[in-house]
Amino acid sequence: MDEIEKPEIDWQPDETEETNEPAAAGRGDVEPAAAAAARATEAAPASRAEPHPEPQPAAQPPPAPFIDGQEHAVDPRSVTATRIVTILPIIATAFLPFLGVTLGWALDGIPDRVYLALVAGWIVLLSGALIFAYKLPELHHKHLRYRVDETGVRIRRGIWWRKVISIPTSRVQHTDVSQGPLQRNFELATLTVFTAGTEGASISLEGLEHGVAKRLRDHLLPDHHADAI
Repeated sequence: MDEIEKPEIDWQPDETEETNEPAAAGRGDVEPAAAAAARATEAAPASRAEPHPEPQPAAQPPPAPFIDGQEHAVDPRSVTATRIVTILPIIATAFLPFLGVTLGWALDGIPDRVYLALVAGWIVLLSGALIFAYKLPELHHKHLRYRVDETGVRIRRGIWWRKVISIPTSRVQHTDVSQGPLQRNFELATLTVFTAGTEGASISLEGLEHGVAKRLRDHLLPDHHADAI
């Protein structure tokens, strides 16, 4: 039997087949884009610094919101501060007679019926004083108003007897902004205005927020000759 001849296959690798061999140095590979950008940046001349714009004059600050010719109330925190100032002394003062009566009763110097009557009267008086001291600052705050315009300030106060005080800027000699320990804790202040025409005349406006008191002082004295605190 004749043998079947097998055709010889001449196999060659496909030109498109990927190989793991590094590319020859003579092929002129393309430089990576990042390296080219970096080299272009180094070769480029330094850009000219832009001149700084000339500083513009500062705009004049707008007037304070309370300089509008409308009536304003003082800071509501002044109600709490005034209550503390009035209630604590009342309690401290009322404790002394209660202690004296109690000691006299304990030493058999005061009969039981008299002691009970004294204690009952002490409770009634103390309760009335505390209620009055609690309500009075609220009423005072309700009826205390101030109005500021370009000509000066007007203060209206009084619970039972109303009083209106007008202070033109032309009569203001100097001002004083003061703070006590309790006012400092509540960030409050008292503005005192000394006016011309009457020797020793001064008007105080208490219960102002500290910043408002300073701005009001500067408004009343535009030349800033106030006593700063």
